[in-house]
Amino acid sequence: MNKSFEILLKEVFHEEFSHFNDDLDKKVDSLPKKYLTIKEVSKMTGIGTYTLRQLTYARAMPHRKIKARIIFEEREIKETISDYNKFGWTDPDKNWDVQLVQDEIMQFEREKGGNKMIEDILREIIREELNNFSKDIKKHTNKEKTSYYGRTVLTIKEAATHFRTSPSTIYSLIKEDGMPHFKIQSRFYIVLEEAEAYLWRETAKSYANEGNIYWQRILQRLDWEEKERELAYAKALKRLEESY
Repeated sequence: MNKSFEILLKEVFHEEFSHFNDDLDKKVDSLPKKYLTIKEVSKMTGIGTYTLRQLTYARAMPHRKIKARIIFEEREIKETISDYNKFGWTDPDKNWDVQLVQDEIMQFEREKGGNKMIEDILREIIREELNNFSKDIKKHTNKEKTSYYGRTVLTIKEAATHFRTSPSTIYSLIKEDGMPHFKIQSRFYIVLEEAEAYLWRETAKSYANEGNIYWQRILQRLDWEEKERELAYAKALKRLEESY
């Protein structure tokens, strides 16, 4: 990669982060997720609850488990529902061929385990931008009591309403299962985006541990993305601390 191309990439990433920060100031956020129960999805789609449960397993349809309860987000399941209505249980694109999925997992391991100069440089550029971006987002955080590094903070009651469950279940997820949270005096709070990501990963993990190859593919990618984020944020935090 020549120097001029690297400079160009830096400019592109800097511009993208700047746009994102501007969006925060303007409060131009994506619509929050609205979760539906399995009965509500069944009524909306005309697909039976048994079939919906099978789709969550055999077609890895996105959803989140709240203990034994399953909740869906309408936008996330749109593609799976459309494919099922169109093809039934057939697989014309071979997206669910076990051997192909296994090969894809192996290929992903090889590619992400290797040292590719282009990937290393891109990650380094992103981490450099995060250093500057962290300062900007910290300023934004101080403007809103309901914001935590640009994210949404919920009380236990609000979290229960959002995830279509009870406050006692949210407390249980915190104390027994380790759902991310923070505490101010005696009150617990949930950062919405962290809770959604946590539930998504735990859902994938539960199926992957049962030997479901399709969910193993999802979990593999989530694990890799999580490691990359940890490395990026650790370096950004270190630079931020060094700057003060």
